[in-house]
Amino acid sequence: MFSGKTDSLINRFERALANGTSVVAIKPARDGRYAADRIVSHSGRKIPACSVGSVDGVRSLGASGELVLIDEIQFFEPALGVSLKSLRNQGIEIVAVGLDRDFRREEFETTAQLVRDASSVVRLIGTCSRCGGDASLTQRLVEGTPAPLDAPRLLVGDAGLYEPRCERCWIEERRDAG
Repeated sequence: MFSGKTDSLINRFERALANGTSVVAIKPARDGRYAADRIVSHSGRKIPACSVGSVDGVRSLGASGELVLIDEIQFFEPALGVSLKSLRNQGIEIVAVGLDRDFRREEFETTAQLVRDASSVVRLIGTCSRCGGDASLTQRLVEGTPAPLDAPRLLVGDAGLYEPRCERCWIEERRDAG
């Protein structure tokens, strides 16, 4: 969360276009924070993209490019891995970004599956909003306090709803909130 994942994806998009590579950028349909035809980073940078609601849609759309870029992979079902494997077997390069874990510190199955099948993985970390340390976790907030761990797992949102946390602050904040 707030680690530069989407900016990294946008950089890759721009480099590919400059090299004449055919690029398909995809975002999950459930991510309605911005326009359906754009991937937008927290820094405000954006690229054209297709909003897709299913892994079959990813496979069919992805087959039209040499490079497929996918944002917010945690919002797709775990079967995304099968679709991407099919594209990779066709010689299509895949770059996917998303969160490893949810606000409960539980693995997102889709991300875990893609990590297992990836030829390389780069983990980016954010900056803890409380102490300024390295943040590998996400805190979901409700009126400024941590959301209950039994709250719904997926809720699309940005700053104000989610904040990056280091493990120490995540634990302390939850303990202090009771």
